[in-house]
Amino acid sequence: MTDYKKLNNVEKSRRYFNVKARCGTAYQNDNPRYYGTYMCDEWLEDKKAFYTWLDENYYEVEDEKQMDIDKDILQYGNKQYHPNLCLIVPHSINTFFESIEVGKTNITKRLMTKKYGVKVYDNGAWIRANNIDTYNHALDKYCEIKQGILVSKAKALKGVIPEKVYRALLNTDVKAINSKNYLADESEV
Repeated sequence: MTDYKKLNNVEKSRRYFNVKARCGTAYQNDNPRYYGTYMCDEWLEDKKAFYTWLDENYYEVEDEKQMDIDKDILQYGNKQYHPNLCLIVPHSINTFFESIEVGKTNITKRLMTKKYGVKVYDNGAWIRANNIDTYNHALDKYCEIKQGILVSKAKALKGVIPEKVYRALLNTDVKAINSKNYLADESEV
């Protein structure tokens, strides 16, 4: 069962201004993945509405040093901080979502064999798959690995995170998130 906690006003204010800063030009210039991010009018016009949302949604997870306000899990790619689009999540979950899309070094092609390799870093170790014939099959494997990690993380947190957070994690489709990275004209070997 989730143990909700009320933060003091100093902590609520700190979190409010942290979210607001992420919506500012200076922050977005230094962090391009936040480009276009904005705070909903409800929270902008009345920070007490944000405080109320925190009171109703904030919890802590033992062994997690930080809890984050996430805007991307319920709707991947969302740019708006809004009470219906944000979740409180453990920092480890938030950072997992920061790397949910395939990166430049996750899939490599071996020059000699013309085969692809996949590597995903999780919990201090690399998970690898090799000898894959095509880039798209390698991307499938990447998505399968990331989906498995996410499901494991969610199941490990079941009962200590709110049910809506748990469901959102399980409903995340890593392959759909990465669909734009598939090659349309890739010929099979």
